[in-house]
Amino acid sequence: MSATNHRAKFRAELRAELRAETAPDLAPMLEAALIEAAESGRVAIDFGEQSISYRQLLAAVSRVQQQLNQAGLQPGNRVGIHVERSPALIATLLACLFSGVAFVLLDPLFPAGRLRDIAEEAQLDAVLETGGDASAPIGFCCPVLSVEPEGEWPLLAGNAAPMCSPLLRPHTTAYMMFTSGSTGKPKGVVISHQALSTFLCAALARLNLDAGCHWLLITTIAFDISMLEIFAPLLVGGRLRLTSSEEHKDPHAVAAILARYPSVNTLQATPTFWRMLVNTGWQGQTGLTALTGGEALDGGLAQQLLSRCAELWNCYGPTEATVWSLMSQVQPDQPITIGRSLAGYGHLVLDDNDQPVAVGQEGELCIYGDALSDGYWQRADLTARQFITRSDGLRYYRTGDHVRRLADDSYQYFGRLDGQVKLRGYRIELGEIEARLRGLAAVRDAAVTLEGEGEQATLVAYLEQGERSGNSGSPEMTRLQLRKALSAHLPGYMIPGRFVWLARLPTTASGKVDRKQLAVG
Repeated sequence: MSATNHRAKFRAELRAELRAETAPDLAPMLEAALIEAAESGRVAIDFGEQSISYRQLLAAVSRVQQQLNQAGLQPGNRVGIHVERSPALIATLLACLFSGVAFVLLDPLFPAGRLRDIAEEAQLDAVLETGGDASAPIGFCCPVLSVEPEGEWPLLAGNAAPMCSPLLRPHTTAYMMFTSGSTGKPKGVVISHQALSTFLCAALARLNLDAGCHWLLITTIAFDISMLEIFAPLLVGGRLRLTSSEEHKDPHAVAAILARYPSVNTLQATPTFWRMLVNTGWQGQTGLTALTGGEALDGGLAQQLLSRCAELWNCYGPTEATVWSLMSQVQPDQPITIGRSLAGYGHLVLDDNDQPVAVGQEGELCIYGDALSDGYWQRADLTARQFITRSDGLRYYRTGDHVRRLADDSYQYFGRLDGQVKLRGYRIELGEIEARLRGLAAVRDAAVTLEGEGEQATLVAYLEQGERSGNSGSPEMTRLQLRKALSAHLPGYMIPGRFVWLARLPTTASGKVDRKQLAVG
């Protein structure tokens, strides 16, 4: 096929996809699902030995909404969610969605410095938390509201219903997810009600979920794939088993939960966590639907999971396109690819001239459709660089991922085209770590690389000693000081596992850091 015919075929396919119906409004859809499940007397959330009915959940949502109203929070306001993993967390997120208040997730396990950075960057109008004093050491620069403690659940009335704000619109912001930023500060990705609704409806249809869904939620709320784990079961009147802050990162604890509750039939995790779960000796779960994403899935792990689960889904998608944009079922003895666009999403592979490539050719994967982010919070420059609107009106997001276009909406993933890496499912801008290191007196310059594979993968920082460091002690002492300094602003997964001191960082002929030489040195 000639290049001209190929582009004409591409435009025809694109017009057909864009004529697809959009997803329903999120809040009314959620409201109807919760009320129907409550009338049927179903259990919504299990947490430890505690079971919360849909009726109790609705009452808790209504109570949090009243608190938001009493605090004067309106649609469009931004609130931080600094709530421990508990049923109260779920009720708080639902209350925000129904009220049109954009939530910004503040994982209590993150260092105080990073939470302050996010709160300041987001210009929060308030922070919601459980208890009354958890924010004291953090020092949020906005009002802090205490949501109802867990002990109130048995006392909640059962007839309250959520109040959908009359000001809700499809482009009302649902949440902002802050990810690693190359400038040294986290950057906020703005996700609308329309984008979240588009994704959830498409994912529910792809997975064929119904009221029999029993989902084990193990993902941290700081990772946007948790949005699927939280809202998907509730939208179909299913059941959500919520792991505690101690359980959700522990593969042995997760294996024990799966063994104790055989009715759990859906679990989502990164390949790294799935590998750790298999290594505990876990033999599998009858009827389990396994979802994996956030990192490349290798064939060996895929075969191990296929022998332990009923279904295995390989998922792909950046935060900027609302969780997953591609979800394909893995088949035994078939190559591992990413593919099968969800409804409301479209994908194209562009060459260096921003032209779509033919089947078999390589380029950058780009995403378009109703689930795209509105852009980056107060970062018009970065938004303009990553979200492109073409002359024909198509708006797409440049993922920075290098792929080969295969037939039938399928792609072979090769890696990143920039300095971003994935470690245990977390997206990390190496530049953010480097910026933090360069800001320390002991460091003149820094370069960070990701080395090793699978469970052995680790961040390695290569450092030049700064002029102001003086006699700061041995490299081991300096290493401890650096880890402590970084931990004030960076979560644990962003702190290098190794620090290597060099007289000078190697450079290319153009004067840039030669990362290839670092990796082999």
